[in-house]
Amino acid sequence: MGAPIEPRLDPVSEAAVDWLVQFHSGAMTEADQARHRAWLAAHPQHQATWQRLSGSLHAQFGAARALVSPQDAAPPMGDVMGQALAHAQRRGSSRRRMLSGALALGGVSAGALLLADRQTPWRHITADLRTSTGERHAFSLPDGSELLLDARSAVDLDFSEGRRQVKLRQGALLVQARPASDGLAPFEVLSRHGRTQALGTRFSVRLEATYTRVGMLEHATRLTTEAGASQVLEEGHSARFDSMSIETDDRNPQAEAAWQRGMLEVHNQPLGEVVQALRAYRRGFIRISPQAAALRVYGNYALDDSDRAFDALAATLPITVRVYQRGWLVVIEAA
Repeated sequence: MGAPIEPRLDPVSEAAVDWLVQFHSGAMTEADQARHRAWLAAHPQHQATWQRLSGSLHAQFGAARALVSPQDAAPPMGDVMGQALAHAQRRGSSRRRMLSGALALGGVSAGALLLADRQTPWRHITADLRTSTGERHAFSLPDGSELLLDARSAVDLDFSEGRRQVKLRQGALLVQARPASDGLAPFEVLSRHGRTQALGTRFSVRLEATYTRVGMLEHATRLTTEAGASQVLEEGHSARFDSMSIETDDRNPQAEAAWQRGMLEVHNQPLGEVVQALRAYRRGFIRISPQAAALRVYGNYALDDSDRAFDALAATLPITVRVYQRGWLVVIEAA
């Protein structure tokens, strides 16, 4: 018998599940929370659907809090789920079925939801090009340009007549753009904050919650914010921009793009940024305290071996790193 076909969710339910995954990811920012509150207030159906979904999920996993050590009382529910799912794998099929019981939304299961998102960001499953957790992938674009996606990244393409556009929905990319010659349109990378137009050939772009970061590796690009501010970024320089303004900095663009070699090169950056980069390469959940996230870090770390990276960080910083449930949950706190 073939696998059952899961019913398609209505748009409000899809949005509610999208918010649910963000809440349980461990990476919810203040800006994300503000957008969530605005979404809830936009229509009574949003609030009702959110309460039904989150209530069902918490009810299914309420007992899972017993798996958490006393010193880690009241962890984020996403962390509890990670532990519960790992525990279920050892307990057998009956426990797995209970943890994968359907939510009140057309057969979506809690276990499948979180496991699937940690493998592949399912919110971007409709993207033209995408990568899974721990995966880097190179693509040839319709115009002959070359695109490399970092782990857990997603883009949409528009190479219709008069356009060469790559829209970055999540994660990071490195592009070797074919020059705008022989009648080709300018090559552009779009994000929610604005656009990066290639004036040269090779550059990297990373989308963060509140800004977009660009590293210029060869020649130059023109950065333009949603509000219209514009600036040329020359080779060897980096910049970040939000929807209003552009700010250059002294970060080395070669170091920023070290992920293409499977490395994370860190020069006086917050530990929170390091952990965020490692999240894209780890299928479990990582929880870090605000005090630990603020610590400054130097060093080179292998993205494909996050356990080794955690060991190195624990050996050089005043932090404790505890690993639970065979790696499903990592808790980092200031010592």
